[in-house]
Parts: sequence; C-alpha cells; structure tokens
Amino acid sequence: MELGNYALITGASAGTGKQIAVECAKRGFNLYLVSLPDSGLEQLAEELQRNYPVDIKFLSIDLTQSESPKKVFDYAVKNRIAVNILVNNAGLGFDGKLEDLSLFLIDTMILLNIRASTLLTFLFLSEMKKQKTAYILNISSFGALVPLPFKSVYAATKTYLLFLTSALRRELKGTNIHLTSVHPCGITSERAIENVRKSAFFARAAALTPSEVAKISMDNLFAENPFVVPGLMPKIYYYLGSCIPHGIVIKLVERIFQKTT
Repeated sequence: MELGNYALITGASAGTGKQIAVECAKRGFNLYLVSLPDSGLEQLAEELQRNYPVDIKFLSIDLTQSESPKKVFDYAVKNRIAVNILVNNAGLGFDGKLEDLSLFLIDTMILLNIRASTLLTFLFLSEMKKQKTAYILNISSFGALVPLPFKSVYAATKTYLLFLTSALRRELKGTNIHLTSVHPCGITSERAIENVRKSAFFARAAALTPSEVAKISMDNLFAENPFVVPGLMPKIYYYLGSCIPHGIVIKLVERIFQKTT
C-alpha cells in the first residue's frame, strides 16, 4: 500500500463494517472510519490504534442527511486523507409488507443504501484515479439476486448496488480502480442475529459471522474478483436458484421471509 493512503469504511462501528476495519488494520492499511454518532466509533478507533501500527481517522455522521456524503469527502480533503479503498458497507433493512412500513423507514433505506453509497463513490472517484491502485468494495446482499417479498425495498436497494457496481466496472475498465460486490446470505451481527434465529433452517444454515464475511470480502477485493457470494451454502443456493424457474424461486423465498415478519 502507498504511504499515506487510507481505507474509507462506512458503517464501521459494528458488525461487518467493524470487522472489515479490523481486517484492514491487520493488513497494515490506514483507516478512515465513518459511522453514526454515539455508535462507539471513537472507542473502536482507540482500540484499533492500540493494537495495530496504522493511522486512524474517524468521522461520526448520519449518512442519511443530505449534506453528509459531501462532509465525509470534505473531511478527507481537509485532513489530507488519500483514499484508495472505499468500502460502502453502511446499510439498513426493515421487514414487512411495503404498505406496513412507514415513510421514514422507506426513505431511510433509500437514502443510506442507495444515495449515500452512490454519492461517496462519485465524490472520491476522481481522487482514487490518482492512486497507483484503488479498490471499491460494495457490501450488497444475497437479496440483490432475487425479489424478496416482505423485504421488498431492502432487496431492491441492494440490487441497485449490484447493478451500479457492474456498470461502473465497465466504465472503469482499463483504469487503476477495481470493483467488487459482495452478497452475504445472512450475517450473525448483534443487530441481525435475532432475525437469523427466527429464519427458516435454510437461511440459518447459510449465515456467516461478520468476521468471516469481512475476511472473504477483503481477500476477494484484492484478488480483483468482481462478484462474491460468501460461504458454501449460499453458493449452493445461488447455483440452484439459477436452475429453478424464477416464479418458483420467488414462492420459496416468500415462504422463508414470511416466517420472520
């Protein structure tokens, strides 16, 4: 890694984002961590600073606010943070029928999962092109690969992230920037573990820990693999789903997610 370059990780205070920060620190990458205020971000930065010989910057901010992506970029410029790894990890998902959700919950999913990730990519892209090598890691979801009844908005936002990654990969072909989208089937983070427990057997069997997802994600990012479904069972589900008629897949998925709502 070039001296002075940083890995920018959103949603870094917990779950997969926290473990990606740990994984990057283990590999000697300087860190620029972004997460919500009062989410333990400062404590995480202090812990990582004690354990790893890397420089750590952090910014506590709500990425759903309209000016937040620009503030993240401005902070990097002001503090001479040269980002050559961008990890769009921050995201939210809510269960239930669309009609039963609130305007606030729907708006929050779209603002965080779609708007923030897109604007951060746009803002940092030109600076990342100046680096010798740069990487963009988008943490999507297995839900991006099939419509999810009772989780429709969340799945649609993650499909957007998959398509954005695929399209940008073509736009940036031949440049120094490599893009990877990762599609976990289930993650046993503190926030999501209760949903995993309530899920059908097939969903529970496919779940991975945040540290497992983080390591697989970073390994594949640096291997320049464009599309990653982490874990053996999710891979089996993915390939089986490719062989089964689409209508049957949706019915099966509906039965699984209906049990968790």
